Amino acid sequence: MSAAPESETADCTDDRSLRQVMRVVAVDGDQLRLEGRRATACAQCAARSGCGAGALAELAGSASLRLTLPAPQMLRPGDAVVVALPATRFLAAAGLAYLLPPAALAATAVLARASGLSDGAAALLCLPVLALSLWPLRRAERRGRVLSALRVERVLPAGEIS
Repeated sequence: MSAAPESETADCTDDRSLRQVMRVVAVDGDQLRLEGRRATACAQCAARSGCGAGALAELAGSASLRLTLPAPQMLRPGDAVVVALPATRFLAAAGLAYLLPPAALAATAVLARASGLSDGAAALLCLPVLALSLWPLRRAERRGRVLSALRVERVLPAGEIS
């Protein structure tokens, strides 16, 4: 039996992990249903005044984030937990979602232009390329590779909940 690659066994013990406080809303057997606020890093970012991400977050409203994760221990509805995601997993998912599609579209547009296709034909060619470039992210999500890295890092005592 071979050892799993480091990225498959990454834990959330380093400072670069992304953490979110969430509340347990239900326990279904060995599954936790969690709910928390959607968070952006805008409050900590030095570029917050000139960035559009904060404005987009405000437009999205205060919709809550809901997750279902395996229960690592006995928890009850109302408990607060810290959920962590290793930075390497986050970066991999972000790359699939935000880097691969534009890179594929740019490469397609350059190749279409180099082969003498009209702008309209290049645009039409970009449509299936865009769909295909999103396939690796969909595949990773369906296989649970992104969510499987989320871990309940710790349970917060009642006094630590804000």
